[in-house]
Amino acid sequence: MGDSMRWMVLAACRSAEPGIFEDTETSGPREQRAVDAALRVCGACTVRTRCLEWALATEQPQGIWGGHTTPQRRALLRARTRPRIARRVVRAA
Repeated sequence: MGDSMRWMVLAACRSAEPGIFEDTETSGPREQRAVDAALRVCGACTVRTRCLEWALATEQPQGIWGGHTTPQRRALLRARTRPRIARRVVRAA
């Protein structure tokens, strides 16, 4: 494990049931209970920010990472991309 990944050994999810972090696109009551449980684990995690940054940097396609669901991370990635696109358009003009 490289230095950039050492935060993982401190993650609260290491002792949690892995299945709760799957974050499927299905939105039934059972899935919502799992997401809620995962978000509670993330809420108490000391490396939540590092986890989220890693998930965004590596564009993790699915799962709860850093206290964010897949759709929430997609929205964050879109928001990060918009300013770069706007700067390219302004420079090209």
